[in-house]
Amino acid sequence: MNEVIINYSTMKLPSHTELTLHLIREELKCRKFFNSLRKLGFHDCPYQPNLDNLIMAYVGLPDNDDQIFNFYYTVMDTHSELINETKESVLEMALEVYCELMARK
Repeated sequence: MNEVIINYSTMKLPSHTELTLHLIREELKCRKFFNSLRKLGFHDCPYQPNLDNLIMAYVGLPDNDDQIFNFYYTVMDTHSELINETKESVLEMALEVYCELMARK
């Protein structure tokens, strides 16, 4: 499979897509942070933001279907583990998440 490199900074996306990608990026970073805390023994932090329902709404996925929510949750958790501290890494994973969610729609 050939990799396609996209220069996201030169692309103009619709504002709805830009907002959705921004929400996904922020959720990925939050999950990475709070999952790391859980690994250190800090559980059930009441300050963890939750953008899941908002992201699902922007993508057009129903948030009341357990099977779809489980798919969404797995995709987000998997991709949050793959990011590192670079903006490019977060953006790449956000784009992958967006594509996977849109394909599921």
